[in-house]
Amino acid sequence: MLLNTEICQEQEFHEVYINKVYMNILSLFMFFLAFNIVFAVQVLSFQEIELHYTHTDLWKLLGSIFLLIIFHEALHAFAALLCGRVPWHSIHFGFKWQWFVFYCHCDKPLKVNTYRIFALFPLIVTTPIAGLIFWLDPSIWSILFFSCTIAACAGDVLLFFKVRPVKNDKWIQDHPSEPGFYILPEAIAVSPEEHHHR
Repeated sequence: MLLNTEICQEQEFHEVYINKVYMNILSLFMFFLAFNIVFAVQVLSFQEIELHYTHTDLWKLLGSIFLLIIFHEALHAFAALLCGRVPWHSIHFGFKWQWFVFYCHCDKPLKVNTYRIFALFPLIVTTPIAGLIFWLDPSIWSILFFSCTIAACAGDVLLFFKVRPVKNDKWIQDHPSEPGFYILPEAIAVSPEEHHHR
């Protein structure tokens, strides 16, 4: 979505970005926190963890992470399609080399509550799935996968907390190329046709 420059000059809108350093620090923190919590819970419940690591375990981990990347971004898209009711052609996927991250971008504005769901939906869905995988196969590879699943949501968590103080009647436009968003004025957030149907 290209913002109308003339309208932007006349009305106030805010750009909000995620700090790359903070995101990396949070990702590492979430990884180690998840790893230690799962390991501690398993030890305290007197359940045995398979510590022997095989080539099969490595392929399980790599394959699971590959599927996680696809599933994670698909969940962002699903949230935008279902909750934001945006058309499929407004969903775009890509890879940001500067950040070394995959992304899902919605080029239509979303209401604040919808954007919160859009940001956190992968964390809500993938966490119990990764936990179930660990429960079915308690081993080092599944602990690492669970930890990677949580760590992969660091940027989403930061987005959620960035948008949390925004009033619910505002509209949010996902940034097309950077981890962040615009808080839009009403005039460019909703088209005349959409105003008519609201």
